[in-house]
Amino acid sequence: MAARKIKSFTSTTEKTVVEPIPFELEGETFEAYGQVPGAVLLDFIAASTAEDNSGTAGAIQGYLKSSLPKDEYKRFDKLTRDPEKVIELQVLADIVAYLIEERSSRPTQ
Repeated sequence: MAARKIKSFTSTTEKTVVEPIPFELEGETFEAYGQVPGAVLLDFIAASTAEDNSGTAGAIQGYLKSSLPKDEYKRFDKLTRDPEKVIELQVLADIVAYLIEERSSRPTQ
């Protein structure tokens, strides 16, 4: 029996420097990663299309956590939990939508 040919896959974005995506929330500026691993987006899609609404909430939270460097996320999380600010869920969903849109509209090289 002849040996099967092996198909090789590599990530082209790994070698490309992608600029961070800045956004502002309540007057504070944050810089999200310019790209996230494809598996992060798959996790978001899978969780947000789940039958129960808790999946959507977890999807938004997970995507945001994966989108920001650790220090940025700590600052972001503190702001979104501040009882003086009261950041609505829809605002968080809008941020996720913006990040996905920005990432998908960026050309790959």
